Amino acid sequence: MRKKSTLGRLAATVLAAGLLAGLASVGTAPAALAGDLPAGAHRIGALVGDKLIVKEGTLYAQWVEEYGGNVAKFEIAGNRIGVLLKDGTLIVKEGDLYASWVVEATGVKDFRLAGNRIGILRNDSSVAVKDGNLSAGWVEQISGVKDLELTPNRVGVVLNDGTATVKEGDLYAGWVNQMGGVADLDLSADRIGVLRGDGSLAVKESNLYGAWVEETHDVTQFKLAGSMIGVVFTNGTASVKEGNLYAPWINQLGGAKSIQISGDRIGVQRTDNSVTVKDGGVYGSWVEQAYADQFRLANAIPTGGGGLVNVGDLRNIYGDAYATDIVAAGIGSLNDEMNAAGITSPTRKAALLATLKHESGFRYNAGEAGQSATYRGRGYIQLTTEGNYRAAGNALGHDFVSHPEDAAKLEWSAKIMRWYWTQARNINYSADRYDMGGVGRDIGYSYDLDPQESLNRCDDYKAALRYFNGGSLPVPDSQIKCLRR
Repeated sequence: MRKKSTLGRLAATVLAAGLLAGLASVGTAPAALAGDLPAGAHRIGALVGDKLIVKEGTLYAQWVEEYGGNVAKFEIAGNRIGVLLKDGTLIVKEGDLYASWVVEATGVKDFRLAGNRIGILRNDSSVAVKDGNLSAGWVEQISGVKDLELTPNRVGVVLNDGTATVKEGDLYAGWVNQMGGVADLDLSADRIGVLRGDGSLAVKESNLYGAWVEETHDVTQFKLAGSMIGVVFTNGTASVKEGNLYAPWINQLGGAKSIQISGDRIGVQRTDNSVTVKDGGVYGSWVEQAYADQFRLANAIPTGGGGLVNVGDLRNIYGDAYATDIVAAGIGSLNDEMNAAGITSPTRKAALLATLKHESGFRYNAGEAGQSATYRGRGYIQLTTEGNYRAAGNALGHDFVSHPEDAAKLEWSAKIMRWYWTQARNINYSADRYDMGGVGRDIGYSYDLDPQESLNRCDDYKAALRYFNGGSLPVPDSQIKCLRR
């Protein structure tokens, strides 16, 4: 590991004069909307005392001082950085690390950034959100709020009475109450998570009306990010699960105070305020960063091509949280094997994507978290059992029985998916009949998870099917079979 000093290696400093010039630019916000960070330009932000520093790029990149003092809180999302000053003034910049600041609001208690959205929780407990460029107008949302969360298409709040309520779509959509007794709320892609006052954590996915899945208890803080859920337990252990909502937990480290996840990165702040971050998901290696009072991670959205499915498609269907470097690295091989398997029609593509979202989060290197069995789930399709490892090897000409870890390697993961989808089973048959229940029956996840798991997969299938079919379902909703029989 290579440890970074807190402020000793700053490559550049944003001058106070530049900040003042930015603050003076109220009403002249740039017209451009929030953008993605360039590929590989992931950001880490740290609040050191009341100074904000940010690095961009690798875990060993140099820190840049963004604001020299008086910072109470900050957020980073895409190419935007927001700072809440101690006097309640919110300032935001977008673009590179040296862009000018724009004053957004005063009287602010807390705020969030997500895509083109900025949300503020005022000192009077009212919430307003803007969607667009930095000079867009505010849209009043709700009052009596103690916590606020945003995604590019959802707004969630916890009311003063402990009720969590969420809206989806435009800023004028109606609220849907989720649960009472809530201490904290988080949103990511199609998932909603609530931490109750008793320390128990529940998460739902797919839509606002889905059933809750109890995840764990004795939690002090949590974070949702795509197919990952991170928690800090009361004993100080930071733990993460990856995959579906029923996956087991993988402990990361002890002595933890808070956890952040973005893309393939996981970061932990220890009780001594030291921050360490890893790339590559749950099994990556930690790199020490800084001592900080607060830290945040922002994921650069990669580009990934493919004639059938690309990273942009995954973003459009399931949200930015699933567009990570690991997903992009595998998308080419996935497309090759989809072509070979005849997974080319809207319904076949939708069935595969809904399946991979739940099985592996679209990660070619996914492993069945928390399992030590030799032939545990691996790869896109989560190949399991010695019999399947042997059969896949016989079909593909590789000894997976002796080298089971190869099932989660880029060379083989998509090939195994194609073999299972078309040879071990004929899953295209069910997909062609809009029978997502039949797809699930062939994939073989536990019946103990039904009916909710099958309903969630079916919702994800319908979302992808609408997308690939030009915005509408090709058959009436009643003709789509969701449950396994």
